[in-house]
Amino acid sequence: MTEQAQIYPNLRQGFETYWNETLFPALKSKEKLRKKYVSRFWLLVLLALFILPVVTIGIYVFNNYFGKDIDSGLIFIVIALFAFLLRQPFKSYKKKMKNDVMQTFVGYFKDFSYHQGDGLSLSEINESRIFPYFETAKADDCFSGPFEGVHMRLCEQILTKIVRSGKKSREVTVFQGIAIELDMQKKFQGHTIVLKDHGLFSRFTKPQGMERVILEDPFFEKTFEVYSTDQIEARYLLTPVFMERIIKLKQLYKSKSVQLSFFNNKLLIAVETKEDMFEPFSFFKTNLNKPKIDAVFEQFLTVFSIIDILKLS
Repeated sequence: MTEQAQIYPNLRQGFETYWNETLFPALKSKEKLRKKYVSRFWLLVLLALFILPVVTIGIYVFNNYFGKDIDSGLIFIVIALFAFLLRQPFKSYKKKMKNDVMQTFVGYFKDFSYHQGDGLSLSEINESRIFPYFETAKADDCFSGPFEGVHMRLCEQILTKIVRSGKKSREVTVFQGIAIELDMQKKFQGHTIVLKDHGLFSRFTKPQGMERVILEDPFFEKTFEVYSTDQIEARYLLTPVFMERIIKLKQLYKSKSVQLSFFNNKLLIAVETKEDMFEPFSFFKTNLNKPKIDAVFEQFLTVFSIIDILKLS
């Protein structure tokens, strides 16, 4: 049995029963809905394959017969219209599935709930000191609820800013990934942050008012940089077992980097990834796919294990 499989064996065993009795029937009931939206998608494809040649030929004939000059850009407008329409079956199906099935999924964890768009507050993001400068914050999938007396929120978070060059401007994503917030019943005396290693540029990334914390784990030192206003507290929090779990979290979320902030009686974990997380659904294939559900389940268990390791309650 792998180390990961040893985490919460009772929860795992219960989830097998929950899958058979609750999740599988819920997903099966949605198969007719999926096929309906797939049919709608292919109908739009057929319409596009019929209308686009007609529009193209019509413009050519009209221009030559009447000596007019209809802008061929009309073709691109029609293409853009169909591109927009073809996305709608995907979006509608995804929204219905998430609102129904994801709420059923987190129901296994009793008091958990699923909702969209309710991400971190701007003050939390700024106070954590682990996110880059941003101007706009958006959130997608969010989960919240208590585990062993600790309230947690887990959200897909996107931070953007506007970059201007002369008269032109464009929106740039500065962070895309998962934000995990754990409310603690322990009180922190200081503020400790764990950043990804910046190598030779680390001297320029040192946060103001904090000191570098040197840990004994050489692998961890190559991967992360730790800064704190309280050296003793930082070493107390960052145990070898805890850091192993953070690295496991990084792997499970297919992340480029993981950064952490202990502040205001909270632990905030920023997991940077461009993967579309919490997507156990398919559009063109059946949704009766347990491995996809299991992958999301593992992501939750790893976050729960952090609560246990830190004894946050």
